[in-house]
Amino acid sequence: MDKITGFIEAHIAPVANGLAKNRYIKAIQNTFMTLIPFFTIGSFALIIIEPPVDYTTLDPGPLQAFFQGWAGVAEVLAAPLGAINTFTMGIMGLWAAIGLSYFLSRHYKMSSFLPTFLGAACWLVTSGVDVEGSFVTDHFDSTGLFAAILVTILAIELYRFLTSRRVGAIEIAGAAVPPAITDAFASLVPCAIVLVCAGALSQAVIVATGVTLPEVMTVIMAPVVSLAGTPVGIFLLGLIVMLFWWFGIHDSVITSPLDVISYANLDANMTAHMAGVASTQLPHVLTPPFWWTFMAIGGSGATFALALLCLVSRSKQIRTVGRLGIVPAFFNINEPIIFGLPLMYNPTMFIPFLLVMPINGLLTYGAMALGIIGKTYAYAGWNMFAPIGALLSNMEVASLIFCLALIVIDVLLYLPFFKVYEKQKLDEEAQSGTTE
Repeated sequence: MDKITGFIEAHIAPVANGLAKNRYIKAIQNTFMTLIPFFTIGSFALIIIEPPVDYTTLDPGPLQAFFQGWAGVAEVLAAPLGAINTFTMGIMGLWAAIGLSYFLSRHYKMSSFLPTFLGAACWLVTSGVDVEGSFVTDHFDSTGLFAAILVTILAIELYRFLTSRRVGAIEIAGAAVPPAITDAFASLVPCAIVLVCAGALSQAVIVATGVTLPEVMTVIMAPVVSLAGTPVGIFLLGLIVMLFWWFGIHDSVITSPLDVISYANLDANMTAHMAGVASTQLPHVLTPPFWWTFMAIGGSGATFALALLCLVSRSKQIRTVGRLGIVPAFFNINEPIIFGLPLMYNPTMFIPFLLVMPINGLLTYGAMALGIIGKTYAYAGWNMFAPIGALLSNMEVASLIFCLALIVIDVLLYLPFFKVYEKQKLDEEAQSGTTE
């Protein structure tokens, strides 16, 4: 174990920490974290206007009356809530382009908002036209995400290169000239160069491939997307995240780049659901609610079960950690458990901390593959209590029950290792005279 720890600390941890500080990964992370309210609101709008049960198939009674009333409300609110869904989840690509441009330009301490507009404009140039040059919105949704990342990074980096070297800067002298005017003229030529390059890139891709840049990016990323959605991919992703966490490396190293895939999958599932596809037949398994609701119950490591065990521990120290950590654990916040128990660098708890979350992923994948529960198409947010989030993710009571069953399984998986660790702490407390 010491050799493995030493190898990871020497060779893997520095790379992972470097990735965690990478400006592009941080921009992606900040963008999707900022957009969570949009995704949540858009999901709830869909839930309201899409009743999970057709009341005409039910026998007369209170349940039929409830869903008939729901259908009536959905009919009245279909237009406004449908618009909310369209302009939150439905144009995810546009919001991502704006967010990525903003956070990357802020990283470079650009005071003007112009780079944000410029990055978004370049994405529109490459993703808002078809092969004939006509304006289209086909890739305003999640299909434009990969193009948004590539184009905004290139646009902001080129703009920074040009402006830092004062390329084509038009100087306007005079104390009476407002700074906004001075900055606008200084940026005129660099903006023109960046936009022309974006147009040239778009046209070059169309001439070379016969399709637009977002379509090319989708094809290039297809193997990665497919692998991430397999049982092996899900297990390995969960395993890597928890291995990094055990060494104190935040899960954003993996989950931030993964957001691009998982949110695109969620949007595709939502679109398919609105088209009438059954939840068991939706195209994707790996989505944000799959990860945060079924895999990471209570936070990375699925530590809600561990918080419950801590709460009833015979060890005073562990029980105190449980009391501090149980309420945050309801909202997928587990730092009190991870740092208070602690879990990091804890050899006794290494195996369950590493494996419980990936096992949750495999069990959930299997349940969805077998049609026991449906795949997810709505996202209540990463900090929604997992069983409720499971219910809202596809409006199936079976999902809520399955999530509760996962918590029980997690308790059983953690329990033998927890009992060993508890005995260690009890011995320490007995020696120090702090037992109750």
